Amino acid sequence: MLSTNVSDLERLIMENIPRDALMAFEDAYFSGDEKGRKRAADFDAGHRPSAAGHNKHFSINETFFDALLVQGAEPSPLKGTKLVVGRMGLFNIARLSVPGHQWANSGRSKTRKKLADQNYAIQNKYVQANLFGEQPVVIHGTIFIIGVMDGLDEDNMSQLTQVMLALPAPNMESWLYISTIADFLKLYDEVDAVAQVDDAKPTLKNITKKQNDNEQGHQ
Repeated sequence: MLSTNVSDLERLIMENIPRDALMAFEDAYFSGDEKGRKRAADFDAGHRPSAAGHNKHFSINETFFDALLVQGAEPSPLKGTKLVVGRMGLFNIARLSVPGHQWANSGRSKTRKKLADQNYAIQNKYVQANLFGEQPVVIHGTIFIIGVMDGLDEDNMSQLTQVMLALPAPNMESWLYISTIADFLKLYDEVDAVAQVDDAKPTLKNITKKQNDNEQGHQ
């Protein structure tokens, strides 16, 4: 359960992950999902679901890699089924696909668990903060970009319907924070609205009174 420091945690994310990057990650997920399903459409109907799973994994890896690269996140090399991991600010960024909001198997990956362990300081500062203890210094953390596969396309292949942003708990059994990217993007708009200050200052135009002959000393 999130503590009252959720707004501070959201601010930490926004300070390290630009709005454009999250939009790029969301677009990459949908693009890779579509590309993978198209690649699998030529398989026999009996093989198609399995083919879609493999093709979507590789296709999304490729589009996610490209999005990280464009955003300057220095992604790890593409290599088989290995996770593609980027870095923005203090956050590692990796992706995770889940079928129909079923999170049970999401913690099996040793690499994901190792990445999640980097959220200990975030957990202790923002989620389980000790009011009387010394606040930990957050020097790194991990964000997962999650694709929820709970739809079916016309070929009966699982289809991406939603992309989320989440900070996994160190034990990978819960989330320190989770939100759809669509909802999280609204926070940037709220920050922009607060930050906008009306700097326009009305100024009065100096009007020089035209002097008549008497005022100029002429008779």
